[in-house]
Amino acid sequence: MTDNKRQSSGSTASTSDTVMVSAGVGMAQSAEVVCGCPEPGPETIQVEQVLGANMAQKVVEFDMEVPDPRPDIEQVIDVFVKDLCISSVDVIPNKVIIRGKLEVKVLYVSDQPDQPVQAFEQRNVRWTRDIDVDGAMPDMKATADVAVEFVDYDFHRHHHHRRVHITIVLKVWVRVVTTTEMDVYALTPVDEIGMVEVTTASATAQLTSGIVASTGNVFVTGPGVAPTAGVSMGVGGTATVTGTNVNVRTGPGTNFPVVTKVNSGEMVTLKDQAFGWYRVVLSDGATTGWIAGWLLDVGAGMPKG
Repeated sequence: MTDNKRQSSGSTASTSDTVMVSAGVGMAQSAEVVCGCPEPGPETIQVEQVLGANMAQKVVEFDMEVPDPRPDIEQVIDVFVKDLCISSVDVIPNKVIIRGKLEVKVLYVSDQPDQPVQAFEQRNVRWTRDIDVDGAMPDMKATADVAVEFVDYDFHRHHHHRRVHITIVLKVWVRVVTTTEMDVYALTPVDEIGMVEVTTASATAQLTSGIVASTGNVFVTGPGVAPTAGVSMGVGGTATVTGTNVNVRTGPGTNFPVVTKVNSGEMVTLKDQAFGWYRVVLSDGATTGWIAGWLLDVGAGMPKG
């Protein structure tokens, strides 16, 4: 916000003038403005900022054989994955290495007269996937997630009556986070009017330095106050949701509550960007919220979070 300010008539002495500024006075050109608020000082803090995020698939293929003394397979009923987990996430230059393991269980009808249902498992099936993230360095922190996207099996009784070929497709996500330092200015309410004495030479510069104050909430701008690291306010354009059942949250992070969910193909309007997330307006024109940047196909010219 801006307030109209003018230098009050004061002493005519050549050494100094008394300047009166009021905090939160109206916008009229004739308003006397008197400021008694102390100049806020910066405090340096560290914030985590998403350097990049990416997704890739991993295909895991292997054979499973019925262990002795279980009977042969007549027909496979089902194959499913359980205990899928990530065991390690390592950052190397411009890349993240994700390692994990899973277990697979096969349910089948046995080749016996009464055809009872049998099951066998294979544990500690290990998998590894590398994902490119530009700018990643070994000293940065990374997080990853994984989900089963597809499971298939191939069984030919006449070729091998005890062996099943398994194909599993995993979807792996990764985020690389870097730590950034930024200056934060403490904002305090202005609840009294005071007098400020400044020299004639510096009066105009101080009144036009860009410092603005109002009672209740103090908003500070001016030289040396840079935008928050990782935040790009006032972005525009449109984007398309690329994920399924995507959460729309009240803030830029997974710790914020979910407002609603959207599906792939939903067109949204971009408003703000912060730490790899976008604040968007949904196609209904009324609902707003934050969606992770790696779940959006951002239009040309817009940087992805």
